[in-house]
Amino acid sequence: MMTPVKQAIVVGGGVTGLCAAYYLARDLGRENVTLLEADAVAGGTTRSETVQGYACDCGPNGFLDREPATLEWIDALGLSGELIRANESARRRFIYAGGRLNEIVGPPRFFLSPLLSVKGRLRLMREPFIAGKRDHTGETIWEFAARRIGTEAANTLVGPMVSGVFGGDARVLSLEHCFPRMAAMEREYGGLTRALIGKRLHKKAVSPLGPSGRLTSFREGIARLPGEAAAALGDALQTGERVRRLSMTPEGHYAVETSGGQTHHARAVVVAAPAYAAAECCRELDEAASRALDSIRYAHIAVVCTGYPNAAVHGDITGFGFLIPRQENLRVLGCLWTSSMFPQQAPPGHTLLRTMVGGYTDPEAVGLSDEELLDLVRRELHPIMGIDSEPEFLRIFRWQRGIPQYLLGHGTILREIEAAEARHPGLVFAGNAYRGIGLNDCVLSALRARRLVTGFLGVE
Repeated sequence: MMTPVKQAIVVGGGVTGLCAAYYLARDLGRENVTLLEADAVAGGTTRSETVQGYACDCGPNGFLDREPATLEWIDALGLSGELIRANESARRRFIYAGGRLNEIVGPPRFFLSPLLSVKGRLRLMREPFIAGKRDHTGETIWEFAARRIGTEAANTLVGPMVSGVFGGDARVLSLEHCFPRMAAMEREYGGLTRALIGKRLHKKAVSPLGPSGRLTSFREGIARLPGEAAAALGDALQTGERVRRLSMTPEGHYAVETSGGQTHHARAVVVAAPAYAAAECCRELDEAASRALDSIRYAHIAVVCTGYPNAAVHGDITGFGFLIPRQENLRVLGCLWTSSMFPQQAPPGHTLLRTMVGGYTDPEAVGLSDEELLDLVRRELHPIMGIDSEPEFLRIFRWQRGIPQYLLGHGTILREIEAAEARHPGLVFAGNAYRGIGLNDCVLSALRARRLVTGFLGVE
């Protein structure tokens, strides 16, 4: 019996794959699209668990509501009415330095903040007078920050921000690919201060304290989104199907072979699996693309969720949470005050915290036992937060190769991947390993894949 040829197959059922498959099913008909996911449950790292009244996000804890495409997808799934947005107090963010939590504030209050020494503050104030970079050579985030605001500010302010977002090391990550808007600000305005002034003159909402938008999720955690997307796909989603090999048939179709012994055929394929998995399945089809995909590095992350009665937490946790610069010589990367942002995600009268350990600078941490990670929370987090009792709730999630890292040279990798897409019409690579790691970036990557596939198939 001849195997039917689908219009499109999507490999990988994380947020990107689910979003791409959802829209392609609408464009092409659900019977013409198949989504293959290796795990038993779709969603990738975007998962949540509710235990004892605590809603614990295993990976990302939400998205910023500034991207219309994400909100449109959520609305199409019928979930708009279930969104919850973080309390306004979540705009308060802290850095642990000098033995205390220091709130990050904007100018002019920032210039009185103890976060930086007097010398460090004076150096930062020189930023408007630092000439913009003239050449187009690659630059790490740390190099950019040190050049514009000084080494002390780069270590104390920018370093922890990078570990908080990417679990990464600012000294090796590419500015252009991790924070393209920041690189563009210097190119367009000549500097960061000038850019902030220029944007405000044009009435654009811009803040020196962090990205725009409000953190948004669901009462039961962010996994509500991939769960509903998976349900909408119905039998177009096949779980427990790890793709082992991608090849071309003599008829010019793509053959997708799975670990279960099945072979699927399609005119177009979206590879939305992690880069290392994409490299494996594409090795025979395109060796150059496989090498490029395999060169993308990942950070390992452990997420430790702990719950306490409010009476056990004596520190002020009104805010988003805090990050810790690496020069403080603590192993914890930072802590999110989940129940302060989303009170609905903890039982009444209780506090839920999410502590991050590991990252690119500490890859061994993900291998610590539960007791070792709990002991780390006791020794490093409890004194900072004024916690005087054991957690009544504990849940630990470990992510080997959890967050892709855009190192210097990432642009060369992207060009090789795009060249492979050109060599193999109908083949598209999508996901958080390429042009942004956030949930909004995953949605935009999915929409790029949808556009390229429907264009190839000649579908409006």
